[in-house]
Amino acid sequence: MIALTKRWPWLALLAVLLSVLTWLRWPPPPAESLVRVSAQQLASTFDVIVVGSEPEGIITAVAAAQEGARTLLVTSDPRLGGLFVMGEMNSLDLRTRPYLYQRGLFEQWWNRVGRGSSFDVARAERAFEAMLAEAGVTVVQSSPIAPLVEGGAVRGVVVTERPITAQQIIDATADADFAAAAGAPFTFGFESLGFDARMVDTLVFRIDGIDWRALQRGIAQRGGKSYAEINNWAAWGHFTGYPAAYRAVEPGIRLRGLNLGLQEDGSVLVNALLIHGIDPFDPASRAEGFARAEREAPRIIDYLRADLPGFAQARFGGVASALYIRQTRQLVARCTLTVQDVLFNRVTAYDVAAGGYPLDVQALTPHDSGFVFGTPEIYGVQLCVTLPQGFDNLWVVGKAAGYDPLAASSARVVPFGMALGEAVGVAAAQAVARGLSSQAFLESQPVQEVRQRLRQRGAFLPEVRPRQPVGPFQHEFFDAYMLLLGRGLALGGYENEPRLDSEVSARGYLYMLSNVGQRFHSQPELGRTLLARFSNVSGPLIPELALTLTVEAACLLGRCLAADWEQLRQAGLAPARFPPEGPLTRGEMFALAAAIASLEPLAEAGR
Repeated sequence: MIALTKRWPWLALLAVLLSVLTWLRWPPPPAESLVRVSAQQLASTFDVIVVGSEPEGIITAVAAAQEGARTLLVTSDPRLGGLFVMGEMNSLDLRTRPYLYQRGLFEQWWNRVGRGSSFDVARAERAFEAMLAEAGVTVVQSSPIAPLVEGGAVRGVVVTERPITAQQIIDATADADFAAAAGAPFTFGFESLGFDARMVDTLVFRIDGIDWRALQRGIAQRGGKSYAEINNWAAWGHFTGYPAAYRAVEPGIRLRGLNLGLQEDGSVLVNALLIHGIDPFDPASRAEGFARAEREAPRIIDYLRADLPGFAQARFGGVASALYIRQTRQLVARCTLTVQDVLFNRVTAYDVAAGGYPLDVQALTPHDSGFVFGTPEIYGVQLCVTLPQGFDNLWVVGKAAGYDPLAASSARVVPFGMALGEAVGVAAAQAVARGLSSQAFLESQPVQEVRQRLRQRGAFLPEVRPRQPVGPFQHEFFDAYMLLLGRGLALGGYENEPRLDSEVSARGYLYMLSNVGQRFHSQPELGRTLLARFSNVSGPLIPELALTLTVEAACLLGRCLAADWEQLRQAGLAPARFPPEGPLTRGEMFALAAAIASLEPLAEAGR
């Protein structure tokens, strides 16, 4: 580099200029004007209607219009961009190694906002508007919307009391409110796995006065990545646990490790404030949770100012205009993306998008800090996860699509939803062009044509080939581990390491059996009974105690046996080599728990 700058000094100047422009993320050229109309100005029919203006829906509408469909996007929001704009969630949950998993229209949008790990919210809004304008999508904002249902089928939308029909309707609201109002089936939170919980909510807040360069220097001085990570536009990490140690004044408020996103005006957006106790479908509850968080945010900044580098002049700059509601409905779709699909790295010839983000479940209760169940290499997703059971010509894109709750902890991230949204937009436009319903299209039209068109558009579809599952798949108790993980009872972490050969405690097995009773057999009384009978259990899980607890659990489920390993082995409730010689390992405990989990329901046992 030194030799080059001596011979051609203008190259050095150009390099400096390019680096400055990269940091500023130079704005894209002015785009065509977005066609915004009122409901009264609308045509009475369109080919495709997209309801909602979340990022996934905007990309869906753009793709449909680019493929030749007359497309309407209608939203009750005053601004376009949903979580990224109204919620100001500007930190991207994006995996780019070993490859960029989401390309196509997502990557085009990402390029427009600077291709960083965070983005400027105003720039993101302009980029969405520009893409809609360039594609020729008609947009209606700030309007009440309801499904137009005729003869039990969704025919279109009612916008400000005006009916508008379409051949294909796509719900891109944050929580699938439109499809739910039309009667589409859903589950809620983690209920399909046997327990009543959902991920905690967040309000993004803004900090003015942070010295970003001082923050960079301070992070380097305090240990670099072991303290936090930072680049020119984002910082994230646990900051040695200082944020998580915060004690809120308002009830139900917590702080976790920080995700910081630098804005072009020098302010910083913070994704870290957790709000418990909100009913996501009750406007009054949402407003109350919002108010609690808004009152707490200035106190949090005062707390952070005392310890974090670069925060000496930090001051409260306001909050986002909308909450980040992480999880509500999950569509009961014609097919479901499962956690097994994710962790077994399943890629098929029917997939239209790919993911690879970790199975990252944020806090479920005020007493936990979240769970990471594993990190896939790659997985694919099919169009059928967006189609509600029992409905035709209605699609659902976004985090409420047909994912099981654990798979959703990976698939919920917006870049993945944008990639799937592009595929839905292409498919809906092709269905319109052929005069087919969504069901007839999937049944008669090979998805290969959709895949081919997606590739032409720049989407990433991975090679279809056998792949090994992540984690210790050759371990003798891997199957038991995966069975329990599928109900949220085992963890692999970011490294997919469940430590199957580590010793476990007797109380850990007691709690495991309690959860097995609830999540596999819908019998919470099993756990209550075991915990009452063995309240004094402590120490390692020795074979004698493992035998007693297993026999008790089986008997509570109607399979009473003698406390004898031979009987347990013959009943299929213990591996052939049991009992172990010493305290049980996690894998051995999983084997026993999985056997209890696999017991047939009593009504079927005698058949």
